This record gives sequence, structure tokens and C-alpha cells, in this order.
Amino acid sequence: MSHLDYVVAMGEADLRSRMAVRIPVQDIIVHQDFSVMRTIVHDIALVLLAFPVNYSVNIQPVCIPEKSFLVKAGTLCWVTGWGKIVEQGSSSKVLREVALNIIRHEKCNQILKDIQGKVFAVVQEGGVCGYNEKGGDACQGDSGGPMVCEFNNTWVQVGIVSWGLGCGRFGYPGVYTEVSYYRDWIVKELSRASCWIPSIFLVLSVCLVLHLGTLVTL
Repeated sequence: MSHLDYVVAMGEADLRSRMAVRIPVQDIIVHQDFSVMRTIVHDIALVLLAFPVNYSVNIQPVCIPEKSFLVKAGTLCWVTGWGKIVEQGSSSKVLREVALNIIRHEKCNQILKDIQGKVFAVVQEGGVCGYNEKGGDACQGDSGGPMVCEFNNTWVQVGIVSWGLGCGRFGYPGVYTEVSYYRDWIVKELSRASCWIPSIFLVLSVCLVLHLGTLVTL
């Protein structure tokens, strides 16, 4: 499947409503060092849309953090998606959300290494983790989705759903790409694209920028 087969849908919380704004994908820029050899690293991409999108009540931008920004351990953040409701279960037709507390990659790496019995790092710099003691979690079908945190009444995307061991298992944090770590890469690719297609809007492949008021609690 080529990038020309993809379409980005924006502004829809219920997949049955068919009210989304749909934009063809012109190109996809995958991080040059993306790898799934021993563990998933540099799990981030940008999507080049075929034409710009107007903001609306249900389509809003999300802020990208500065490179120096490191979300603190314990911070409460939110993950959204239409993935499986439970491990090995069915996917949701309605956009759902779950609150997770941040775990920095050093501690998360040790937790998952102990669980898996690995000697090499499974969560490296550029990753961050989230955990909910009540079992809330992202699941299959949520990959690429946004983890956002609210700071001073502004929503900031601090993470991208990357991978995990099952869904919602006790003591198993989920792993996310840490957006601030890739700030320079994002800016570089945006600048490069704007040189030859100045009128086209580039968005994070994982940013379905939906109005948070329309979401359903997981």
C-alpha cells in the first residue's frame, strides 16, 4: 500500500456518523532511524496533506512542546483512540479517552526489562510511558494516537502511542514516543516541505486534532 492509498479523517468522534472532513495524503515522511529490530525506536512520522484544512469547533490544533520540555513523572495526561476496548476484544466506534500518569523512560525501561527478562534497553531516550492503576490503557488500534496534557489551559501533545505488552495489564506501562525529543526533526522536515509546497499543511500522522469536549471516557 502506498501513501496515495491513505486518507486523513478529521473532526469525527463517532465513526458511524460519517461527518468527518477527509483529506487525501500526498506524502508520508517516516523518521530515517525508525527501527523495530530489538525494540521500537524513533516511532514517528509526518503526513503531507493534499490541501489545507480549515479549523472548526471539532478540528483544532494541538501544541508541540519545546525540545527542552520534559513532562514530569506523575503528570496526568490523556490518550484517545478508537482501538480495542479490552485486550483481544473489539474496537470502539466512538472515540474514547483514558487518563494516564507519566513514567519517565528510565524507570519505565527498568520495569519492562524486569517483566521481560531483557538485558538491553527496551525503552530508550525519546520514549516516555503512561500507566493507570485501574487498568486503563491504549490498545491495539490506538497506535499513532495522541497523548496530550493540559498546561496553563493549553493542550500540548507530549506523546504518541507506540507499543505495549498487552493492554491494561496490572504493572505494565504503555510506551509512547516523546514528542519534545523530536522537536528539531519535526521543525526540520516542516521547513524542508515548506520550501517546495508552501501552501500545503503538514501534521503529525498521529494528530487527529479533535475537540476534547466530544470525547467519551474509557
